[in-house]
Amino acid sequence: MKKLFFLMMLLNTFLQASPIQHDEQFKTAVASMGRENKLVLMMYTTDDCPECAYMKQKVFHDKTVEPYMRQNFVVIEKNVHRNILPDGYDFFGIPTMFFIDKTGTKKETIVGSKRAGAFLSELHRIRGIK
Repeated sequence: MKKLFFLMMLLNTFLQASPIQHDEQFKTAVASMGRENKLVLMMYTTDDCPECAYMKQKVFHDKTVEPYMRQNFVVIEKNVHRNILPDGYDFFGIPTMFFIDKTGTKKETIVGSKRAGAFLSELHRIRGIK
């Protein structure tokens, strides 16, 4: 039992996440913004999540949502089974969407899928957060 505990602690040390500012996807997203005042929308998914697929395939590409997202957000995706997740971004369900400013400050979190109109309302509300 002690060996198992030791191995788990050792594995945890190697897999331990780092702050979002050190995440390569986040850094690339921020660099792509230039001087634009966008937020990063980091979405946690899995391969077998129907709600995640609905958000990515339908809602994100809705004719009212897509232009607003393109203008105000840079989207990155993290598969909770395959990617190392950054510190401070815990989740209780998927999809989970974190809205993060350029400095790495988490502004808002949405858990679960939404229909296009409701999601667009949430995006408008979130963009109002300073």
